[in-house]
Amino acid sequence: MDNGTEADYRPESVSGYRLYHGYISLVICLSGIVLNIFNAFIWSRKRMKSSTNLILMALSITDCVSLFLYLVYSSYLFIATGPSQLLYHSETCMYVVVITFHEFIGFHTTSNWLTICLAIFRYIKVCHPNSGKLWCNRKRAELAIVLVFVMTTIATIPFYFYYEVYNVSEDYPNITGYWIRKTKFARNNVDYQTILLWLYGVIFKVCPSIAMVVLSALMALKLHRAQKRQKVFRVGPESHVTNLRGYNHTTIMLIAIVMIYVILEIPIGISAFTSGLNGEESHYFYFLLYSEVGDILDLLPLLNASFNFAVYFALSDQFRSVFRLLIMRKATIEIPHGSETIEMSGSTKVYTVPVIWNSVRQTLHL
Repeated sequence: MDNGTEADYRPESVSGYRLYHGYISLVICLSGIVLNIFNAFIWSRKRMKSSTNLILMALSITDCVSLFLYLVYSSYLFIATGPSQLLYHSETCMYVVVITFHEFIGFHTTSNWLTICLAIFRYIKVCHPNSGKLWCNRKRAELAIVLVFVMTTIATIPFYFYYEVYNVSEDYPNITGYWIRKTKFARNNVDYQTILLWLYGVIFKVCPSIAMVVLSALMALKLHRAQKRQKVFRVGPESHVTNLRGYNHTTIMLIAIVMIYVILEIPIGISAFTSGLNGEESHYFYFLLYSEVGDILDLLPLLNASFNFAVYFALSDQFRSVFRLLIMRKATIEIPHGSETIEMSGSTKVYTVPVIWNSVRQTLHL
């Protein structure tokens, strides 16, 4: 990636993909917000209480918030106006752009590390089941969520010293309005820019990806060995076979979530990492904010934040059952207890949807 300063960017009109980015991100964000609301509501049900589901609920909430923040950013910059200095931008609106973009990075980073917590909890449960009973409980899940939120908040604070809003007429007397540029501190401290690139690329993206790939590989190996022993369970009680099947499905679901994260996040991490290798002044974050390629890269975390519903629905029997209860008024749905390893036990029960639906409506005040 070519390094330089904001002075290399001359005012240009909006063209090419940038004309459509706002509408594409609008569809993705709105869809993702709705789906993550469903996710959070389903994982928070009393029947779904477990340490794993608590982290999944927190993940859904942070994904929802990050999508909303990007929706505000893109709706103003790409639909209401345009990402060009030739267009008038008020000082307030440019502060909104900078704050929402940085908060989007912050909440998305929180989602990333919650995904790591999810992988760690599942790894302990799968590969060290005895330790899992002691360590992977709801209290420790709550502690992990709080620690992730606090640590990512602290880690993203340095990004706020990178840019400032300024009057465009300082550089171009014939243009009115406001834009952003690096702060004087950032311009005078190249090492600070390099540290941010490494923090963003390595700590926020590459290291989590490597850690999750390793954990997923270990879980997949354990799962493969368990499947080889499944014939032993088949000769035992049916409940044992059902529990093993649900145990495997939950592990596969979490591995799928992790792999989607790695595939969609690693390109941004590598690009930030390579940009920081030069140790020179960088315009990488300006590149993410105000370039066509940067806009396309932005779609990757948006898709990552929106895909989980499809994974849950495809691989979780209980998630599908509860979701059907929410959207259907007249049906009888069988929910197999123990069909997933979500710390649930008991025999199969049948619930009539109208009764559950009335309870849901009262909860939502519909």
